[in-house]
Amino acid sequence: MTEKDKVREAENKQEQDCCDKAIEKEETAEAQVETEAEKVGEETQDLETKIAQLEQEKEDCIQNNLRLRADFENYRRRTKEELLQAAKRGKEELVLRILPILDNFERAFENTGEIDKWRDGIGMIFRQFQEILASEGVAPIPAVGEVFDPQVHEAVFREPSAKPENTILEELKKGYLFGDKTLRPSMVKVAAHDPELTTEEETD
Repeated sequence: MTEKDKVREAENKQEQDCCDKAIEKEETAEAQVETEAEKVGEETQDLETKIAQLEQEKEDCIQNNLRLRADFENYRRRTKEELLQAAKRGKEELVLRILPILDNFERAFENTGEIDKWRDGIGMIFRQFQEILASEGVAPIPAVGEVFDPQVHEAVFREPSAKPENTILEELKKGYLFGDKTLRPSMVKVAAHDPELTTEEETD
């Protein structure tokens, strides 16, 4: 083989090596692209799965919220009905307890006997009515001799007096408490302290 042939053969071999390397690089690049594509596909599938799960969770939350609202509305309606029924039963019980007093009033009006006995009967009915009110938590508000309290008393008149300022002198209309609540304030006359009247009383 001549020197020229050797050179040509070396050149051909070099060219072949270059082609082989180029092909190898191309195949490697294609393999990398395929690998990346597979990863992207897997990630896309994972994302789609997660999105589907989140959509299901959202739907579950919506349904749970609707059920809770429906349950709450039912509970509120039942509670309202129960309260109304309880109030109605309470009224019925109170009326049943008052009816005997009405019966006693009718018997008292039919009685044409002695006035003292009639008065005693009316007094008994009055006490019976007071007992029913007391059992329901209704109590009269103390008035005469007490210090005026705007929470439970309503001053109608002020009168000069030897009594200390704002002492209640007279009860014009009785007031009542219902538990701790003022059902109706007492209408009262209160003292406007007058030192001269105090001096006169001491002189007398």
